[in-house]
Amino acid sequence: MKVFHHLPEHKNLFVNPVVTIGNFDGVHLGHRKILAALTARSAEVGGEPVVITFSTHPRKILNPEMSIRILTTTEEKVNAIYHCGVTNIIILNFTLHMAQMPAIDFYHEILIGRLDARYLVIGYDHTFGKNREGNFSFLSELSSSSGLEAIRIEPEDRFGRPVSSTWIRSEIEQGNIRTANSLLGWRYLLTGRVVRGSGRGRLLGFPTANIEPLNRDKIIPGDGVYAIRARLEDGSVYRGMLNIGTNPTFGNGSLSIEAHLFDFNDNIYDEIITIEFYDRIRDEKRFSSGLELAAQIQSDRETALNLLAGPDE
Repeated sequence: MKVFHHLPEHKNLFVNPVVTIGNFDGVHLGHRKILAALTARSAEVGGEPVVITFSTHPRKILNPEMSIRILTTTEEKVNAIYHCGVTNIIILNFTLHMAQMPAIDFYHEILIGRLDARYLVIGYDHTFGKNREGNFSFLSELSSSSGLEAIRIEPEDRFGRPVSSTWIRSEIEQGNIRTANSLLGWRYLLTGRVVRGSGRGRLLGFPTANIEPLNRDKIIPGDGVYAIRARLEDGSVYRGMLNIGTNPTFGNGSLSIEAHLFDFNDNIYDEIITIEFYDRIRDEKRFSSGLELAAQIQSDRETALNLLAGPDE
């Protein structure tokens, strides 16, 4: 894999490049359809697949007052794109200057002038350039004079509607992890640092790792109890369950993310942990006592073990 953080200064960096452009947040099933077409066309013409994506969500630059939540960090996105068979990834910082660039300038200066693109694969609703004027019709009109062939990819539908990052974000925020995972094509991840908590979980017989997300822009699933797998810094993976919420039985109203790993009791304070969400077990609720809560946690453990009964992947 080759990752570039700037556009090439001159042509000939790539052989017969087949290019796509997009934010690709989530690298979901719709994105994967585009990337599959990209790699397939590259193989057909003996070219190299090239993805142009962004380190910051464009909406965050265009609307800085808006809170933009992301499905994938830049690292997660790059890894996912690479595992779709793309060997060349250009990560650009999206800027206001780029947003204001007329589509015709982007086309001639970047796609043709800097990349020497021979093919451009785009999603059915993709646009670029000022006022979003660079659409498929725009590209088709220019293709005969420039030699760049534009290839439009139809949407990937699930449950009667096109898969989109916006839809997946909404499902995750509502705690509908199973639906979100089916739209992503992989299980949603959240990486954070283990910090000290109240220690109440250990007193109940279920010690927890309190997690502080590393990226504040990552979407946190809706409140509730989830079946998870957790990967530690040493690469070891453990089954477990995780609670997101305010701990209404004992809590002070502040949001916490607490993971209980099965058959694990080591001290991992300050370590980095990555949570892979499998399914949502139940809503968070208030219990009348610690004993009642402990009984429910034991029941949740059995449910999680059943949901996680398959082999590690």
